[in-house]
Amino acid sequence: MNLKRFSPAASLCTLLVASFLGSSHLQAGSSNKSGNPYGNGTFFPDSGTFSAIVRGTNGFLGVMQFSTTSAAPTNSLTNSGSTAGVATVYAYGEQFSGTANGVVSGSSIATTYLANYSYNLLIPSNNITLQTNGVTTTNQSFSTEAVNDTVNGQFDATLYNSYPTQSFSGTGQATAIFTVVNQTNFTISAIAFRQTNSVTGTRLVQ
Repeated sequence: MNLKRFSPAASLCTLLVASFLGSSHLQAGSSNKSGNPYGNGTFFPDSGTFSAIVRGTNGFLGVMQFSTTSAAPTNSLTNSGSTAGVATVYAYGEQFSGTANGVVSGSSIATTYLANYSYNLLIPSNNITLQTNGVTTTNQSFSTEAVNDTVNGQFDATLYNSYPTQSFSGTGQATAIFTVVNQTNFTISAIAFRQTNSVTGTRLVQ
């Protein structure tokens, strides 16, 4: 009968290897369960599609949807740096339509929007006096001018993560510029209204 010698050193090595493999497997599993697929501590990448509601005084209401990137726009009122979205703003009795752009940086989102309302304005000009068979009549002539009222604004908001939803809230500024006609000399000018707004919004991970 052959007896095999028992080696304490070999047994200890085998036990250490088994323990190491088992613990590394458990760590990998727990890491996968913690979330963080984008490596920044959240389920949400910087790029995504957001919806926002902007509220202010005098009936100011903005409804917009836009996509974000992690690159800052080179000009706040152009599409540079992000994909243009859609903005609809109701302000001072008019409906403005345009674009919105957003940028995500860490836990913050910064957005700009520009919308316009175009129409034709009938402007009175010089009076025309006519005499027919001794009867004097005065007629006023008119000209048609194409005008463009605009509203532009921006807001900064803080992002809040609650998977599968990411929400945000913050404040911003908006300026509405309207075309007006001086009724004395019938000249065209512009008047601007500026206000502070509140904003809330959200996005859903697809």
